Amino acid sequence: MKWVLIIDPSKNEREYLQRIVGRLGYRLFAAENGRQGLYYARQSLPDAVIIGEGVMDYTPTELCRIFKEDPSLSTAPILHVSSSGDRTCRTEAFEAGFAGVVQRPLSVRHFFQDLERCLSSTRKDIRVPVSIPVRILRGLEQFSLWSFNIGEGGVYLKTMSPLPPQTGLGVQFKLPGLRKLFDFKGRVIHSIKSDSEELPAGMGVMFTDISETIRTILSLYMEYHLTSAELPAR
Repeated sequence: MKWVLIIDPSKNEREYLQRIVGRLGYRLFAAENGRQGLYYARQSLPDAVIIGEGVMDYTPTELCRIFKEDPSLSTAPILHVSSSGDRTCRTEAFEAGFAGVVQRPLSVRHFFQDLERCLSSTRKDIRVPVSIPVRILRGLEQFSLWSFNIGEGGVYLKTMSPLPPQTGLGVQFKLPGLRKLFDFKGRVIHSIKSDSEELPAGMGVMFTDISETIRTILSLYMEYHLTSAELPAR
């Protein structure tokens, strides 16, 4: 599982950002100043960093440059959350090495899009935690498993007896609130035989015959699931 470091001096802002970013399935760490953030980063090497405003010991651009000049941290994309819409400030941010700038007040929908674009370019799709029964068809065999999460292109199923990678199978399920039965062909892409901190024992199944129409329906469902949940008060 990837993890994101949030650096912001405001406790309310850190908690707000943590709630939003956590829904995208990242593991999170938060720091209140640049020195603390750099310490955490050098200990654990984040996959991405979000820097807010008002960091007392560094300006956001100074802090970004420090990350980019450190060989062990330079590959992590960095997103700046700013209340300034000034074009010069945005230009300076990009020159310092920021992958993107998100303007406050935050639009949750746009923020999700920016996070996916700037912070997680290697992710294939957004995944949300959905626990539903999923019917598996393998030859003449049929059995049901419970999902752990579902995305636009696949599903993770909980089981103590996962099938080996590259196993082909059929997948059927209904999402809460939708009448449509989703019926896909799939392929096991990884198996985990024991529980870990990140995932329970189970297997990841990639959909192999998904149409663009169905992918769009799944994408809209995932986006609605993420953006419609209650956010903390500002």
